[in-house]
Amino acid sequence: MLDIRVYGRGFSDLEAAAQSYPALSFDSAEPGFSCHTVLFISNRSINVGQVMKILVDSIPMSGLLTGIARYLRNLYTTMNSMDPVDVAYFNGRTTTDAMPPSADSLSWQNTNRSVRTLPDALVFGLRAARWFKYEYYLNKICRKDPSAFSVYHETAFTPAKLTAIPTVYSVYDLSLRRYRDTHPKERVWLFEYFIKIRLRYAKHILTISEFIRQEIMDEFKVPPSMVTAVPLAPDPLFFPCSDEGVKAVRRYYNLPESYLLFVSSLEPRKNIDLLIDALALAHTDIPMVFVGWQGWGKKRWLEKIKGKNFKNRIYLTGHIPDHDLRAVYTGATALVYPSLYEGFGLPIVEAMACNCPVICSDTASMPEVAGDAAVLIDPARSDDLAHAIEILVHDTETRNDLVKKGRLRAAAFTWEKTAGQTLDVFKRVAE
Repeated sequence: MLDIRVYGRGFSDLEAAAQSYPALSFDSAEPGFSCHTVLFISNRSINVGQVMKILVDSIPMSGLLTGIARYLRNLYTTMNSMDPVDVAYFNGRTTTDAMPPSADSLSWQNTNRSVRTLPDALVFGLRAARWFKYEYYLNKICRKDPSAFSVYHETAFTPAKLTAIPTVYSVYDLSLRRYRDTHPKERVWLFEYFIKIRLRYAKHILTISEFIRQEIMDEFKVPPSMVTAVPLAPDPLFFPCSDEGVKAVRRYYNLPESYLLFVSSLEPRKNIDLLIDALALAHTDIPMVFVGWQGWGKKRWLEKIKGKNFKNRIYLTGHIPDHDLRAVYTGATALVYPSLYEGFGLPIVEAMACNCPVICSDTASMPEVAGDAAVLIDPARSDDLAHAIEILVHDTETRNDLVKKGRLRAAAFTWEKTAGQTLDVFKRVAE
C-alpha cells in the first residue's frame, strides 16, 4: 500500500498527483472548504479529504510579541502542523497565506510616543476610524465569496461585525471593565463601544481560562453552550537551560548571579507599584530583574524606584528574545508575578517549564493556571509579597519542591491540546 499525503494549493496539485495514477479520479471539495487538502493515495484509489478554510484577524500578530501575539502565533503554527487546515490571514485590507511578521520594537516605540501626545478623544476617534475601515474591507472580502471560508476567527479586542460567515471571537480578559484605571482611556472607550454591539454577531466565544469564561457568562448573560475555555501553553522553546547557557546569557545582559525576575509588559495592571514596595520591605538585598516592554504609566514607577534608593538592585533589560529568555528564567531564584488581573498568565507556565519557582497573585485566572505549584499572594498586600520573596530566597527546600511541581504543572499545558480544542470549536461552528 502506497500512502502519499499531499498538501497542495487547489486542483493543479490534485491533477499533478493524479497524473501518476491515470485510472484514478477525484472530486471537488464542498462549499466552505478549500481544495488545499490531503490526498490518501493507495494502489487502488484516492480519497480526497476536506480541509477547513479559516480566516483569522492577523493584525494582533503584527504587534508586540506579548501574550496575545504569542498565543496566536503558537496556535496557528501548531494547528497548521497538526491538521490539514488552510488559514488565510486578514491584515486589515486583504488576505495573505503567510503569517505576518511581528512588529519591530523601535518603530513601535516611536509610533507609540507620537500617538500618546494627542488628546484622548482624538486618539479614540482615529482608532475607531481605523477599526471601521478594517471592518469594511473584511465584510467586502467575505461577501464576495461567502463559501470561501468556513469560519472567521476574530482575535482583536474590538470585534468586527460580520454576518457572511460564522464568527468565533476570542476574549482574553475583561480587564478593560474590571480595571479601567490600568488602561489608557481611549482603549477603554473603544472596548466599551464595540463589545456590547458586536458580541451579538459571534456564533461562539473562546476564552483562555475557565475564570474568564465565567466572567463572560456573568457579565453579558451568554449561555454556557456558547463559550468554551481553551487554556494556553508555554512555547516549546521554554525548557531548562544548561548552566553554561545561563552564564553566557547573564554575561551578555550584564545580570547579577542571583536575582528575582519579573516578565511582562511594564504597565499599571501588572502591579509594579506593589512589587517595588514589597522589595523595600523584604529582608533580602537580592536584585530584581524586569524583563519586558515599557508600557504606559512608566514614569510613576520609575520615580518610585529612584525614591526607594535601591542602589544597584534594579535591572531593566527591556524586551529579551525567547531564546535568551529561557536562560533568564532558568537562572532566576523566582519569578515574581503580582499582577492584579490576568486572563491566563503565560509567564507563570513559561517559568515553570524552565525550572523557575513562581510567586503569583491569588486572583483572577492565576490560581487556576498555577495550581499547587506556586506561592500565591494577595496582590493588595505588599507585606504578603515581601514574605513570599523571603521564603523563596532563603528556603532551598521550598524552592526545589516548587521546581518539581512546576515542571509537572507546565507539562499539563501543550499547544497541541490548545490547537486541537480550538479546531474542534471551529468545526462545530462551521457545521
